[in-house]
Amino acid sequence: MVNRKTVDMLAARIKLRHLQIALAVRDAPTAKEVARHANISESAVSKTLAELEDRLGFKLFERIGNARRPTAMGAQVLPVMEALVARARSMAEIVVDLRTGAQGSLRVGVATDMGKLILAPLIHAFNEAQPGIALDVQTGGFQAMAELLQQDGLDALVCYDDSALTAGELGRLRLAPPQPLVIVANARLSPLASRQRVTLEDLHGQPWCKPRPGTMMHARLTDLFLKADLNLPPRGIQVSDLLLTDEFVRSTDYLVMLPVAAARRLTASQDAIILPIELRVHNPPTIIVWQRAHEWRPSLVQFLDFCRGGARGEDGGGAAME
Repeated sequence: MVNRKTVDMLAARIKLRHLQIALAVRDAPTAKEVARHANISESAVSKTLAELEDRLGFKLFERIGNARRPTAMGAQVLPVMEALVARARSMAEIVVDLRTGAQGSLRVGVATDMGKLILAPLIHAFNEAQPGIALDVQTGGFQAMAELLQQDGLDALVCYDDSALTAGELGRLRLAPPQPLVIVANARLSPLASRQRVTLEDLHGQPWCKPRPGTMMHARLTDLFLKADLNLPPRGIQVSDLLLTDEFVRSTDYLVMLPVAAARRLTASQDAIILPIELRVHNPPTIIVWQRAHEWRPSLVQFLDFCRGGARGEDGGGAAME
């Protein structure tokens, strides 16, 4: 059984500076580099690390040739130290906000068109409910935005579900279920608009707004034509912006594949129609993902609670934890 008094005494003797230096030693190539960033001498770095290791009762690092790596025990406690330092920094940010009368900030990324459609009304409603929280909404490709989230450049990311986002350190909340993908065409300009039935061969010969390689939609569109022994349609452009795609469909004969909710935005004004072909293809669920180490941040907690209570998928179901 753990001796509570021993635990309390050890916790009282470990300082934030100890943890900061230990993490700097882990991440920097040399003690000289640690000293330069920490604005202290190399001897102070060594002394602080030795002091921490003495209080812990074991070495955090071992030498392998000219390299330094965490010991088995160090590998277990260093991630905890990192989380504690991050929390201390976040607490400092909250204190500064309180001093200035601010209520915090929230950085939300979006990496998919369905996410944009879901996030816009969600952000609007949240902003009305929490006007004091400064909101920064960023868009970009999935890979870049996922890396930004992992590097603490975002508090939350709205995107399609992806196997890269299943790590245990990430929290996940489903905002919308999978949706059928449909083909949308200009109601007046597309030669396919008057057809009662459309085939993949018909689609292949038309100009397209094609998603960029590496995206989920690009993979879905490629697979769709491969099933009919066809390559990706040769005519058209690559475009990743939802508004630009909308304008192409409204003013040209270009086709586009969209989730049905996005397609309805275009067909509602009768500028476009959904072509009569059953693709039998769905997009993945749309989710919001965040780092669990940061989920205690007040603005993030409020936003996630808001999403759980107010987000609704196309099927009318509430947001669901995954």
